[in-house]
Amino acid sequence: MGKVVIKIKALPKNTSSDVNKVSDEIKSFLSKYGSVYKLEVQPLAFGLTVIMITLVADEDQGTSKLEEAFSSFTEASLSISEVSRAPDF
Repeated sequence: MGKVVIKIKALPKNTSSDVNKVSDEIKSFLSKYGSVYKLEVQPLAFGLTVIMITLVADEDQGTSKLEEAFSSFTEASLSISEVSRAPDF
């Protein structure tokens, strides 16, 4: 069974939210679907930030359950920006 790398973009719904707290909540939320490999907070524009997450998950799970779960996460708007096969380690 292979692994996939899923890149996710998160935009906090409240601009005054503590980005570190939102990042920790995202890590906890996504840990049900795979392993959070990397998480970066990047400035977007006009004081807004975007959180870029790299998740490694089992290939057989696909992304549909993950995308359905995004609607239940209330702290940020989550979307998948890229999916690719993980190289063998």
